[in-house]
Amino acid sequence: MPLPTPHALARTYNTPSYDDPWAAVEDYQRVLEYTAAHPDLGSSAVSSRLDLPRSRLRAWMNGSRPDAVRGIQTAEANGWLAEHATAETERALVQLAAWVLSGGSIHIGDSPHVYFSLDHDDGHFATLAAAAGFDYDVVNDATPDRATEARPTTDGAVLARVLVAMGVPADATAKQTATSLPAFVIDLDETLLEAFARIYVLNRGATHADKATLTIREQRPAPYLSELAAVLQSAASEPVTHSGRTVTISAAAARELLDDPA
Repeated sequence: MPLPTPHALARTYNTPSYDDPWAAVEDYQRVLEYTAAHPDLGSSAVSSRLDLPRSRLRAWMNGSRPDAVRGIQTAEANGWLAEHATAETERALVQLAAWVLSGGSIHIGDSPHVYFSLDHDDGHFATLAAAAGFDYDVVNDATPDRATEARPTTDGAVLARVLVAMGVPADATAKQTATSLPAFVIDLDETLLEAFARIYVLNRGATHADKATLTIREQRPAPYLSELAAVLQSAASEPVTHSGRTVTISAAAARELLDDPA
């Protein structure tokens, strides 16, 4: 399944005092289980018995949670993790990953976010957002060359981390220098691969007045574009080629990828 596990999501966090953020999740779970079994013990006794700093577990005993735990709980509630997703949600997240790669931005840092360009959208994004279960604002930036963007207003920071845990590059530099698509793309079944490819082509496929082929032109490393062409061809079962900075989608492939049976 392309969606992340709790382990993978936890490891998108930077957790002070832990080299591995998943270890913080495990310690938090240990504390909850131990205090539930020994409700009369105070933080000093629990600290001694679990060999954890008292200052850390005292906060947890008082209702605090590690950021990674909050993120996992939010993702679980939204059905964004592998064990909790419906087929509809899984498809939407795969397509949202394609949207970031083909026309969006993501950042994991002090203020995690994900934005989706709507400049080439004809209504698909609203359907995906509804399927994934989040609200968003549409932001029209008056700055030249800036896209109209959809910006999630509910759980956007966690959504950004879920996409990164799926393998989407964590910032603009990583996105532009990536030499391959996220690993999950290669393992998609036929239906999900077609869904991924369709969104990529809808966002990036340029039309031409004198022919029915589409072209995608990107300033990306050649191995990335070569893999993209192979993925689009696999999804369409029709010719897609790569030369220089351009991926050329034959007329037959374009018809297959843009003829949405849904």
